[in-house]
Formats: sequence, structure tokens, C-alpha cells
Amino acid sequence: MTEESKQIIEGIKSKVVVLTSMYSVLKSQNEQLKKDNEELKQTIEKQQNSISELEQKVNTLQLAKAVSGNSDEVSDTPARKYIEGIIREIDSCIALLNK
Repeated sequence: MTEESKQIIEGIKSKVVVLTSMYSVLKSQNEQLKKDNEELKQTIEKQQNSISELEQKVNTLQLAKAVSGNSDEVSDTPARKYIEGIIREIDSCIALLNK
């Protein structure tokens, strides 16, 4: 072999070594990023579950507040008016049954 071909082969060998080391680094970075991604997905899922639970609690509290009403607004709540209407109908039915 000529000196020039030996230099070309040595250049190719050194580039292959650099490429394999870069490949190893990128592969480990990729694995770490996949692991981080999975952890973030789990965190998002937990937070979404937490948000869902909190929304249910808010809805429950709003419903309870609407039913119970404040002392100033007892007769103003729609739920209170609806329940009072049902109670009046029940009282009417009981009165008719007692006749």
C-alpha cells in the first residue's frame, strides 16, 4: 500500500471511532430522555386525576351551597324553590288523602 492510502485508512478509522463514541453518547442521552418523558407522562396523569377530583369536589360544594343557601339568600336559590315546590305538592297530596 502506498503512504497516501494508509493515511486515508487511518483517517477513516479515526472517524469511525469518533462516530461510534458519538453514537454511544447519543444513545445514552436518548434513553435518558425516554425515561424523563415517561416520568413526565406519569406526572401529567397524576395531575389530571387530581384536577378531576378537585373539579368533582368543587361541583359538590357548589351543589351543597345551592341547596343549603346562605341565611340571607334562603328563599332565592333555584334549588331551594324547587324543593319547596315539591314539598307543597306532597302536602297537598297528604291533605287530599286525609279527606
